[in-house]
Amino acid sequence: MSLYTVRYLGQDQWLAYEDTQAARIYAYVPNLGRFVLHRQLGQDFYWDNELDWAPVDAAAGHMLVEAGQLGKLDGRRHSDLLDELIAEPDCRTTDEVFGAQPVPERTPTPQEFAAAKVNALANTEPGKWVTYKVYAGDKRRVASVAARDLRTGKIAAFSRSGLHIDSRVTPTADGRLAVEIARTA
Repeated sequence: MSLYTVRYLGQDQWLAYEDTQAARIYAYVPNLGRFVLHRQLGQDFYWDNELDWAPVDAAAGHMLVEAGQLGKLDGRRHSDLLDELIAEPDCRTTDEVFGAQPVPERTPTPQEFAAAKVNALANTEPGKWVTYKVYAGDKRRVASVAARDLRTGKIAAFSRSGLHIDSRVTPTADGRLAVEIARTA
């Protein structure tokens, strides 16, 4: 099994599966809940090499399928492509692609946690506060430094995201301190 994320202009667009025996590329389409033969991606993979193809493992592939964001098509803007993929008879279910093997349990890396926090903040409306991290009540100085570092761009995941954020430290009902963040624009 060969899985890839496909990037265009620096943004992940598709989760692709290469059927190495048939030399075909299938893309996961959340609208359809399956991998569908994607001729344009196949042309790029085997010939053009204009897109960025990054290998991913089965666990990462499962997470991308569950998130359902890569490959999701807006039926109004991309109706031609969506109609073409709906009509394509050559498709694979997620079970066929991933096999019957369960995904092993694993602990996300700190980078994956940070990316999830950036993603959560990016999907909230400006001005809505979300919890970044909670500290023990005697860690006010550490919480304040974390809030300042978030505001000033010293936390790499947030500074690279391009999001403009504000942060604050607030006490919780149980006496701990929550560092909260909100998008400003």
